Amino acid sequence: MVDRNRSGIAGAVVVIIVLVIVVFLLMTPALQNFLKGFFEDQERYPEYAVFSLERTLKVDANGGKILNLTLDAPCPVNISENDHQLQDIQHVTYTPPYTSSENRYGVPWTVWNGGALEGQETYIAKVRYDVKVMTHFWNYVSQDVLNVSDIPLSLRNEYLSDEWKIISSASSIQSRCESIVGGERNAYEILESIYAWVRSNIRYPTISEDSDPQSSVETLQSKVGDCDDQAILFSALARAAGVPAWLQLGALYNEIEDSWGGHGWVQAYLPLKSGGGANVTIDTVNGEFLVWTPNRFADFTDDGDGDHLRDYYYTFYCTYEPGSYPNGVGPEYTEDYVALSYEESSDKIGQEDFPASMVSSGPECSWITLDWLRSTCTSPVPVRR
Repeated sequence: MVDRNRSGIAGAVVVIIVLVIVVFLLMTPALQNFLKGFFEDQERYPEYAVFSLERTLKVDANGGKILNLTLDAPCPVNISENDHQLQDIQHVTYTPPYTSSENRYGVPWTVWNGGALEGQETYIAKVRYDVKVMTHFWNYVSQDVLNVSDIPLSLRNEYLSDEWKIISSASSIQSRCESIVGGERNAYEILESIYAWVRSNIRYPTISEDSDPQSSVETLQSKVGDCDDQAILFSALARAAGVPAWLQLGALYNEIEDSWGGHGWVQAYLPLKSGGGANVTIDTVNGEFLVWTPNRFADFTDDGDGDHLRDYYYTFYCTYEPGSYPNGVGPEYTEDYVALSYEESSDKIGQEDFPASMVSSGPECSWITLDWLRSTCTSPVPVRR
């Protein structure tokens, strides 16, 4: 017969010995550093990334006849927030040289004007960007942030009304906002609640189509939306709650695939108790709240005007002979990004490296001038054809 009391005591002794060993190991600096690095990696990013990417814009006559065409694209700019440089545009190269440059609503744009294309002829414009991007955290909690009534009137006028696909006045958006936010007035709590709801309730599509983004109402109804669809819905819900929010657009690097893809995310404004405010970054698709990661590249920041936001999405314009195409067929336009190089710093940083005392007095996306465009871009500014 087995002595169960003796067996139980022996088992307890073994457990105690194992616990003592575990505690001893946890006290060693080597294991502590390992565990710290392991658990913090989810919230730590390379301090910066230096990369080159190439954007290709291609027009195909697609068997018919194009009479003339126009391609345009905004020139990316240096971006800083809270006295911290986020994006440093080091060089931009255009092939072929763009036809003209213009200061469109305060932002430099480049334009290519092409002639006639026929049959299988194509027109291709390429832009190479050499960029350095730095990681930044906005290390705030609700106690650092004021209420929506403390947001400057100028920002409320600019970013609280309906704007193209960002429809905040719709009854469905208003009611959903009320169910998410309730009577909360703290701007941080509002953004955090909307972020959690979108993350939990909006599904990324299994198949992504190249088309206009959905409106906030459409995404709310379908509960499915890609990056800019989710950013549009988030912005509409935030605006309905009284917090200015807008789109920032560009591209995101995928390290696994060594590729870039078009991407959109949210910027929103937080009024701070310490004075001024901060334009913060929110990316629901990638689960990033109040952090600017070094694998993102921005070439357009929404200024609150729906016509300007729509203009960003429509890069290609042309006139063609409808009779040269079968019904339902016309010219084709495509664009893509190619990763030429991408290198991250070995040093990683997290929220603890960014004290909440680093504040800004308001929007700090520093739009550059055409003089900067001429000095930085390798193509001269030729006369329009």
